[in-house]
Amino acid sequence: MKKISPIFILFVSINMSYSQQYNTSLGIKADYSSVNLGYAELSVKHFLTEQDAFEINAGGGQRFLWLQAMYLRSQPMIKDIDWYFGGGVDGGYWATTSGGREDIEGQHGFWTGIDGVVGIEYTFDVVPINLAIDTGPTFRVIPDLKFGWNAAIAFRYAFRKRIRR
Repeated sequence: MKKISPIFILFVSINMSYSQQYNTSLGIKADYSSVNLGYAELSVKHFLTEQDAFEINAGGGQRFLWLQAMYLRSQPMIKDIDWYFGGGVDGGYWATTSGGREDIEGQHGFWTGIDGVVGIEYTFDVVPINLAIDTGPTFRVIPDLKFGWNAAIAFRYAFRKRIRR
C-alpha cells in the first residue's frame, strides 16, 4: 500500500500538468541547416498569450556554442494539431583546432543570423509530450552573407495547461 501512494501522487500530478495545449514546454530539438552542421540543443517554448510564444534554443559541442531566440504565432489547424510561424535571430561561436600540429593555425569566430520558421506541433492527450516539426530560411549576416534552409524536430515535455478561448 505504501508503494501505491507515491505512484498515485506522481500519476495525478503528471495528469494535472498538461493538456493538449500548454504554457511552457522543455526538451530537445534536433535540426539541420544547409549553412552549418546539424545541431542538437535544449529547447524551451513559452506562451505569453493564447497565440504568441517565444522559443529559445541553446546548443553546443566540442567546437561551437549556439543560441537562437524566436517569436512564434500559433494557430489551431485541425483537432489537436496547431501550426505556427515566426522569426528570430541566432548567433554562435565556432572554433577549429590544429589537431596538435604547429604548422596549421586554428580558426575561430562568431556568427549571427536571422531565421524564419513555419511548423506544426502536436501535444499528446495521454502523456505530456509535445512534438513539433518546422522548417524555414536562415540568413547569415556575420561573418559573411549566406542564405540557407533549416529543418528541425522537437521533443518536449509540456507543463501547465494553456486554455483556448
